Amino acid sequence: MNRERTWFCLLLTGLGLLVGNRAEAQPAIVQHERWVTSLAFSADGNLLYSGGGESLQYRPGDVKIWDSKSGNLVAALEGQTSNIWGLAISADGTRLASSAYDGKINVWNLAERKLVGTVEKRKGWCRAVTFSPDGKVLASAGEDGQVTLWSMENNMEIKSIKCHEAAVYDLAFSPDGATLATASTDKTAKLFDWNAGTEKAKLEGHADAVWCVVYAKNNALIASCGADRKIKLWDAAGKEQATLEGHKDWVTKVAFSPDAATLYSASLDRSVRVWNVAEKKETGAITGFKGTVWSVAVSADNRLLAAGSHKDSIRIFEIASKNELFPHPSSDEKPKEEKK
Repeated sequence: MNRERTWFCLLLTGLGLLVGNRAEAQPAIVQHERWVTSLAFSADGNLLYSGGGESLQYRPGDVKIWDSKSGNLVAALEGQTSNIWGLAISADGTRLASSAYDGKINVWNLAERKLVGTVEKRKGWCRAVTFSPDGKVLASAGEDGQVTLWSMENNMEIKSIKCHEAAVYDLAFSPDGATLATASTDKTAKLFDWNAGTEKAKLEGHADAVWCVVYAKNNALIASCGADRKIKLWDAAGKEQATLEGHKDWVTKVAFSPDAATLYSASLDRSVRVWNVAEKKETGAITGFKGTVWSVAVSADNRLLAAGSHKDSIRIFEIASKNELFPHPSSDEKPKEEKK
């Protein structure tokens, strides 16, 4: 009897070790516990940068760098006391800028993973940062409705433009660098000739706060989304082309595929939806998220799709196979793209 008990205890111990080793072998990205409100891939798609925090506002935030193939943590860029909302990487991959709810903007040297500058100009929180296509200019915006442009050659302010009377949630340079798009809680997006400091167009049609604005890489199309649960497509001059509907809650982020044929949208309805841009219709929905989805990014080679959420942290999918690389243990439903 004692011998049986001994073997039974050894068996339980062995199973415990097996389970423990299996847990330790899980990619670090699966164990990440943050609100993930911003994502960006490196140019080659091998690294994924995430920004977030312990909450959406004043609890500590940080930027993490992940190996997109293994899901393991490469490095952490720390130093901001609140959630990271804005995340941008220069086209040459040498600089990363992050903006936070505390109003601070950090600029990092990615080769050395070293903080090279901090800006605290903003009054209130700073929601958005973006680099110009040539990497020489950094634009930032936030609660005060101002857009400030910074020279990356000397870290000096170039100019500030009062773009909106309400908060600015997002920014995007056109691929040719001539135009800067803004998204605001005043229910509009706008296009600016940032060199001249003048407004080129007002994109009206959203019924609530505009959360995100992005350019397609061919410079011909703009997408916006927001709290009205809608996505709108605009031409480069700001003329509305289509309204895409299907989400059941706020649409927090949109991202074009590199060829601009597909648009991906993230939402508080716990899904990422897939849209055919030419046909202006939904073609699928990636489900299985247990928390709200706040960010989405596509790799430049159109190989990987990443989504950042509340409870599921970061999830990475192969676009061609539609498979999830590192299934998250909290999911109660296998992620899938449902055909429409």
